[in-house]
Amino acid sequence: MSVQNSFTDLVFSLSDEDFRLLQDAVAVRKNRDKYGVASFEELAVKYDRVPTCPACGSDNAVSFGFSPEGLQRYKCLGCGKYYTLLSNTIFHSANKSFDTWTIYLTLMTFNVPLEMTEEICGISHPTAMLWRQKVFATVDGYQGHLYLKDRVWIDETYVFDSTLLHDDNFKRKRGLSSNLICIVVAIDIHKNTYAVICGHGKPSATRIYKALKDHIVEGSTLVHDGEKAHNMLIEKLDLTSEVYIANAKDKNYLQNMALINNMCSWLKRYIYRFIGMRMENLQSYLNWFVYLFRVKGAAERWPKMERILRHLVLTDVQYKRNR
Repeated sequence: MSVQNSFTDLVFSLSDEDFRLLQDAVAVRKNRDKYGVASFEELAVKYDRVPTCPACGSDNAVSFGFSPEGLQRYKCLGCGKYYTLLSNTIFHSANKSFDTWTIYLTLMTFNVPLEMTEEICGISHPTAMLWRQKVFATVDGYQGHLYLKDRVWIDETYVFDSTLLHDDNFKRKRGLSSNLICIVVAIDIHKNTYAVICGHGKPSATRIYKALKDHIVEGSTLVHDGEKAHNMLIEKLDLTSEVYIANAKDKNYLQNMALINNMCSWLKRYIYRFIGMRMENLQSYLNWFVYLFRVKGAAERWPKMERILRHLVLTDVQYKRNR
């Protein structure tokens, strides 16, 4: 026998406005229980964000009243500009609730289609796209400081350059042609990953070297498929070469290259979810993939969404919609 919910009659007796207020209150309770905060400013305070001037980047300021939204306002002692704790973050001037944002971000961690985020969050397509670009802007420099070491696997994977379809002279070519964008993928024994665009078609030794030279520690062991394009990287970084020639029927190859092969497969499945993606944004999608891979890998030590929220509110970035 089902138990009658004692709140049912009360909820159905509420006016539309009171019901909306109740939903807002429930969202606040839910987020306080889950994240310890229920607003962007509380999030910034929780993680000790230092307010920085969006004009000159200085953190030398004095408190100066409150903004129309009720946020503590600061005056930059360097250039005189006024700003708040959330200025210089992607949450500046956010006109949707903290709860809507957390739902959207949770969906982003599963890389769901944009249309699904619009439906579930109740936002428009331009807003959903803008939020994605804002989040991507916080990881655009993320891979710049990544270093792989000790035992490192590398390989190349390819995606079709859809921008070529707009060229009147376009002709589809077979094999690793210039119609394909090359992505160099790397992962080390510590599960640190790296993925970067490396031009079109099969890469040269110079392109491979430029793509990876600042991200693999000298003296490491490089596990690869024996491509000649890897030789310059091996020589200049004094890497130990461990080769497994690509052969889908060779058990030795499949076992020893499984880590990088799986990585390439995951990456391609991730990219193919975003049909219609602008190719100029591809590197931003790769940056998010690598960042999310690291976050999910450490989820047992640091809850996924808490880490992402901390990253977003502490990253100084300004992103404006392209007109």
